[in-house]
Amino acid sequence: MEDHLNTLNQVGRSGELRLSFARRGERTVLLENYSRPPLQVMRPIPDATGCLCIYLLSPSGGVLQDDRYNIQIQVGANTHALFTTPSANRVYRMPTGYAEQKVFVTIEQQGILEFVPDATILFADADWRQTTEVTLAPGALLILHEIIMPGRFAHGEYLQFRNYQNRLIVRDAAGLILYDAARIEPAQQNLERIGWLEGYRCWGSLYVLGDLERWHLNAAQFCRDYGERLTTVHSIGALSPLHRNGFTARMLSQRLETIHDAFGELRQTVRGCIGLTDAKLRK
Repeated sequence: MEDHLNTLNQVGRSGELRLSFARRGERTVLLENYSRPPLQVMRPIPDATGCLCIYLLSPSGGVLQDDRYNIQIQVGANTHALFTTPSANRVYRMPTGYAEQKVFVTIEQQGILEFVPDATILFADADWRQTTEVTLAPGALLILHEIIMPGRFAHGEYLQFRNYQNRLIVRDAAGLILYDAARIEPAQQNLERIGWLEGYRCWGSLYVLGDLERWHLNAAQFCRDYGERLTTVHSIGALSPLHRNGFTARMLSQRLETIHDAFGELRQTVRGCIGLTDAKLRK
């Protein structure tokens, strides 16, 4: 009886998604598409460059307490896939529990994945924990961003979530490229002090990782050429090269849209540098 009740409790909470992409002629196609609610995706949409776009849906309208998500993405050799969401990821109030998402990505030789979901909105009392692990083959390229809005500002919420944890781990054949981890608990930390938010309300990170030489991208030069784009009247930010095979952008802003637009421009710039035409996301 207890096992049966545990199974019932997981219905609609233990979401799973498995996607596998392959090359067919000049196009990327979806070989495997398995989903278990509350995770599901729209019908794939190809763009003019041969990239296949996948939109993740949330039938519940957001993330609920005790939700557990497992996402596995396999990007085949010489394929190009884009993973996004049609709207913001709302993480609802969780007075006693938490929600967790684990993402596992493998990108094979000369494969490209753009993992660019819309912003995550952390409601009051939200506790959201996520881990993303990526393995890159020679010639593979990853473009990934995350944007955080710490509350529903129109409702007077700001930094009222309980906990936010995020880990991003990226490896290639030579070892670790990036380990980026954060744990934020507003009740335990002064996030307004110098070196933290300093009065800005939203934050975001963007990563371009992989065999950049294969794609004729020089990380240090790119950061010098485009870093100033992140600082405006409403924002502050910078681009920084990693020790190898990548660069990252960090940004703080008063407005969510400022980060979203800046990261969108950077993504399009990277696409242009590797010979792909402009392809704006359909929202």
